[in-house]
Amino acid sequence: MRSPTIITIITAILAAASIPAVFAQRQPSANEIYIDKDCRRNQQLQFDKFTVFNQNEFTANGKKYSFYAGRYQDGAVLFCISEPNFNQPKVLNAEKIQRQFIDKIATDPNNKTAFIIAVREGNGPGATATNYGLDLSNPDRPKLTSLSLLQQRETLKEGESREHTFQGRAGQSITIELGSRGLDHNITLFDTNGKRIAGKTNNFQRPPESKLTVKLPSNGTYKIVVKGGDRTSKGTYTLSVNSNQL
Repeated sequence: MRSPTIITIITAILAAASIPAVFAQRQPSANEIYIDKDCRRNQQLQFDKFTVFNQNEFTANGKKYSFYAGRYQDGAVLFCISEPNFNQPKVLNAEKIQRQFIDKIATDPNNKTAFIIAVREGNGPGATATNYGLDLSNPDRPKLTSLSLLQQRETLKEGESREHTFQGRAGQSITIELGSRGLDHNITLFDTNGKRIAGKTNNFQRPPESKLTVKLPSNGTYKIVVKGGDRTSKGTYTLSVNSNQL
């Protein structure tokens, strides 16, 4: 004779299996905002939707605007601009940042109508990042400026090192990133006088990556030295240097 407990469990499983699939779909969170491919808000979307994860209000030419970004399920980001409350929305006309992987969106500290957008060229180890400055002082004609100071891909053999140079200015905030699939490494930044001002050792982390944010002390040529974590280290790496301000 079957136990009443087992019969109850079987009945519950059969009942759950008969529930229509529509009720099993994830319902929108009260805190999430969905937009379609044309930047229009639509909380009823189940597919082909972008979830808004960043929204900024600003004023240009005496008029208020909203600048917002939605992320698709594959990670690609759609940038939009509208009047407040998603009125009169439109896709931002800035091709180099649209439908890309985005690391960061920040307001430029020196300009309330400008933003710093960090674009990642892929989502795997060693994918380089490029910062762009987006000026929306004229929302109908957005101005996009690359803030990349250096983009380099190199391969180190055992015992080797590489030197890279870039131009910087006094007070400028920069971010240095080095990524690799398997190269344990040391990275060092030297100022215009050859003095070490920053560095990082990255051994045994997988994947090996280093990130340094530095405020430069003077105008001139800066040098980055990359070498293996020990005398047997070897491999390919990507190095990027980006300004964090326009």
